[in-house]
Amino acid sequence: MKTHSTANPILVIDDENSILELLKKSLSRNGYAVDTASNGEEGIRKIENNEYSLILTDIKMPGISGHHIFDYLRNKIKKSTPIIGMSGTPWLLDQSDFDAVLQKPYLMKEMLDLINRFT
Repeated sequence: MKTHSTANPILVIDDENSILELLKKSLSRNGYAVDTASNGEEGIRKIENNEYSLILTDIKMPGISGHHIFDYLRNKIKKSTPIIGMSGTPWLLDQSDFDAVLQKPYLMKEMLDLINRFT
């Protein structure tokens, strides 16, 4: 198994537990350290207290959305951590400021190739 040399883990934020678990397993199998958050509020708490090499977030979530997470990271705490937004709602992808976007459903190879560009 290839281990990636990023000093910090990837944070995955998604309100669907099955997607969180799938991404955590897939990324871990591919040598990434992974931390997860099951909603935007938890994601922001983790961003405040930890350093991440990349953030992979669902865009449409109840409460704090992926757009709110992006705004918080860039404008409130001034971090330039790459953020990849994911959504099954294509029109949400068109108006995003994310570093990259993935339309659900996506192939795992597509996601890994994208993550490799930033880590």
